[in-house]
Amino acid sequence: MINILENSFSSNTDFLHYVGDITLVLSLVPLVIFVSLAIKSKSIKCFQSQISVFIAVYVVGEILESNNGIAIFSKLSPDIGSQLHVIAAIFFTIMLWFRFHYAESRGKKMIENEDNENNNI
Repeated sequence: MINILENSFSSNTDFLHYVGDITLVLSLVPLVIFVSLAIKSKSIKCFQSQISVFIAVYVVGEILESNNGIAIFSKLSPDIGSQLHVIAAIFFTIMLWFRFHYAESRGKKMIENEDNENNNI
């Protein structure tokens, strides 16, 4: 019985490592998309540029968190990847708050209500 549990835990660890690699690849796809959109917009103030920075910090955090024995990263703190995830989340929160505050001060709405859309038709 113990051998069965040990085998399931080791395969579970392999599965989690595999999922971590998939997460990294899936994080790179939106990074490429938003960087290309940011380059087309040619403005750092656009939403695409800001999201690109968020995704880039998140991807770097993911790479550092899933450090697979890369010698360059061995001198860094083992928690640096998690800390970068927190920094990315804080940046995202501040970015959305500033965008909301800016829209509010200009009298614009970030999202229109469904009632307003139905009345305009």
